[in-house]
Formats: sequence, structure tokens, C-alpha cells
Amino acid sequence: MTTTPSATYVTAISVDELFADPEYQRDLDPNRAKAMSVKWEPRLVGTLEVSDRGETSEPRYAVINGQHRMAAARLLDPTMALPCTVHSGLTVQQEAALFWDIDRTTKKLSNWDRWYARRAAGDKDVASIEAVCTEFGYRVSHSPVENALQCCSALEFVYRRCDLQTLRDVLEFVGDVWPADPEARKANIIKGLALVLFDYRGQVHTGRLADVLSSVTPSQLVARAHELKARGWDGSIPKLTQTAALIAYNGTCRREQKVELPA
Repeated sequence: MTTTPSATYVTAISVDELFADPEYQRDLDPNRAKAMSVKWEPRLVGTLEVSDRGETSEPRYAVINGQHRMAAARLLDPTMALPCTVHSGLTVQQEAALFWDIDRTTKKLSNWDRWYARRAAGDKDVASIEAVCTEFGYRVSHSPVENALQCCSALEFVYRRCDLQTLRDVLEFVGDVWPADPEARKANIIKGLALVLFDYRGQVHTGRLADVLSSVTPSQLVARAHELKARGWDGSIPKLTQTAALIAYNGTCRREQKVELPA
């Protein structure tokens, strides 16, 4: 993801003219800002990256990189001026893309930091994934809101390792089998059952699989994956969740209907 070049210049801007746009910025950590203010060293502050929103915006400058430095300075002096590289002519979407470009190369971001920045920047993969989730009444969010899918990395895993149709299939499947259980929307279940549906498409009868798994809870299925791990089976917990589901499936099948377990 790259941004369109914009006109830039460097100047000092008072912190009361700066703000952080929650559309793409991560949440402020007040403790981090306070710690920075205690150890404040002007020579080490560096230059903030900001976007000029124009005279009609109040405050005028959106901080793209440096919101904790801004917050720390504000604790020391609400009118302190900080050196800023000012980008002019950017849309909010372009600001988000620049935030993403800068942060992914300069610091360790959480998966949710990346997701929200990509969303705000109009990332097509994020948009495609979220559109599918919306089809089934889900919302991709790190907050525990109703019908939240708090596993953005798992959703993208399914999209990339499998395909968009498998993402639809697994969301429909878990919604049918465990409609009221939020554990069904967690990463190990989403990834593990997506692997079943993708790798064994045409081999596993999904109706029978749904009947089998409806007799256990999502937590019990993941617990079986951990048991397999403890007994020496290779693979990640999502991979072993796939195996545990297939073992349960095979237990209801005639010999000729059983499927081969993953290596």
C-alpha cells in the first residue's frame, strides 16, 4: 500500500492545533504519554508527521505519526510547539495509508492497529472480508460488542489460505451449529473448520458434520485439539481443531465414508 505524494514542508506547530483522528489512529495509551512527559527530552522528540486539514478544520492538523508525543507535550504545556512535517492535500484515506506505511516500517503494531489503518485506507482485502462478515450479521471489531468477530487475523488467514467462499461457508456453518455461543467465533474454531470445509470440499458431508459437532461445544472441540497436541500430534491448534473435527466426523461414518486425516 502506497500513498500519493503530497506537498510537504517542516514547521513548528502548537499542540493545541493538533489532533488524532480515531478513523485510523490506534487508541491513545495515557500511561505511555505520561511516562514520556516525565522523561521529556526536547532534543529526542523528533518530527511529527501531520496532515493539514485546512482552515475550516478545528483543530487544523491531523497527527499521522506522533500522537503520544503530542499527548506528552500537552501534559507539559498545552501550547508547546513541536516540529512537524506537514503534508497538504491528503484525503483522510490517504492519511490512513501514510499512517500504515510509516508505522509498519518503524514500529511493532498490533493486528488490530494494522486492521483499522488498512480499513481507513480503503484496503480491498479488508473491505472484501468485512463485506462477507456483514452478510452474516457480524462486525469485525476488537471490542466485545454484539456479534463481534474479534479475530481479524483468522479471517484473513481463511481468505488467503483458502478463499472468500470458504470464509462465507465457515461463518454460515458456525452460525448454524452454535448460533448463541460466542466461542464459535474465535480464531481456532474459524480457522480449524475453514480448513475442514476447504481441504475436504466434496469429501465431507457438511450436514453430517454439523450434526456431529452440534453435540459438542466449540470449547470442547478446541480442548480435543489440545489433547491431540499433548499426545504428540504435530501441528498448530487450528490444524488440530481440523483433525479433531474430522475424527468426530469419521466416528459416525461407515468405513467407506471415512476421510483420511490430515498429515
